Amino acid sequence: MRKLKAKHLREEKGIALVIGMLLLLIVTLIGISALNNSTYDLLISGNERASVQAFYVAEAGINELMGRFRDGAIDQIPDSAPSNPNWKVRLAKYPGKGAIQIGYVSGDPNFIASLQNQLDFGVEIEHKIDGTNQVVQYGGVPIYLLKSYGFTADGGNKVLEVELVKSPNYDPPSALYSEMSVHIQGSSIYINGNDGCGATNKPGIITTTTTTPPITESGNPSINGSPPKVTLTSNPSPMILPIKEMLDYLKGNANFKYSFNENQTLNGYSDSWGTPTSSDTTVPITYTGPMNIVYFNMNGDKTLVLTGNSHGAGILLVEGNLEINGGFTWYGVILVAGSVKYTGGGQKNVTGGIMVGENAMIGTNIGENAGIIYCSEVSEKLKEIVPPLKMTRWREIF
Repeated sequence: MRKLKAKHLREEKGIALVIGMLLLLIVTLIGISALNNSTYDLLISGNERASVQAFYVAEAGINELMGRFRDGAIDQIPDSAPSNPNWKVRLAKYPGKGAIQIGYVSGDPNFIASLQNQLDFGVEIEHKIDGTNQVVQYGGVPIYLLKSYGFTADGGNKVLEVELVKSPNYDPPSALYSEMSVHIQGSSIYINGNDGCGATNKPGIITTTTTTPPITESGNPSINGSPPKVTLTSNPSPMILPIKEMLDYLKGNANFKYSFNENQTLNGYSDSWGTPTSSDTTVPITYTGPMNIVYFNMNGDKTLVLTGNSHGAGILLVEGNLEINGGFTWYGVILVAGSVKYTGGGQKNVTGGIMVGENAMIGTNIGENAGIIYCSEVSEKLKEIVPPLKMTRWREIF
């Protein structure tokens, strides 16, 4: 019995060494796996960091181009051919990978050097083209497609694409613009397109209607301008302002927004829109306070009545009809998709201009004590509150 036990023990001699080696091998494999995972994590983290950095570089290219694409910007990038479907401008740090990507060549007039030399991006901007190879417009100005390539020193790269819309022109073409007939009633009417604040003279009234007569007068109104009255019905097509698109561009930026499902009368309403003062309907208002964007959504065909000495400064947007009753003072531009009607007594002074859309239901009636005076100073102040560019679409291509 003792011999069998000794023999068994001799057969198991060295088993501990084998088990120890196996355990050591397992631990080694686990360590190698952990090291590989750590290495992979570092690589992934590095790639992610390079990708994020390239994204911000591409975004910086977009921001520089948008900043220089504004009217009056320092080192402005202009659109020299807004109706040309082949127009294109390239912006890049030169030399760099971004410049190579967009085919940048120093000295080419269509290539513009970036104002910085640290970030490596290349940006292309061109007009959006429709199926007939015509430039697509919004609000009377082209829509732009912009593509930005961003690169980093450690190999990161990113491509972004955005669609841009430039601000329509909110400087009125005349003191009163209407796409329907204009009816002037009363002897205490003063409409003047001659610049009350500068030297940019414009017509008193412009209408684009084909209705005969386009402008009717009763009493003895005073209509002045260069010329006093214009009807644009001849070929080429008459100048029709994109009133709806102009409204749509601005309404999202309004700092005062209202919506009504039925006709609405607001008495003495101002709601901190601004307090311009005027004692005469024939003299331009002087105003130094903040300009506002005020938007009324009247659901297309409902009427907003402002009465009881309502007042404000900036841009008044009415998606519907507007009736001004009694005293009223506005320093800025009034943009109405439907019709405008003046009723009741009281002094009414609009210094800037009024633009009325083509879907007017009752024409444009200006009556009683009313002054509409074009003022170029207004359009300059409006630039402070109108966003010069907007992104309407954005996507990450790579």
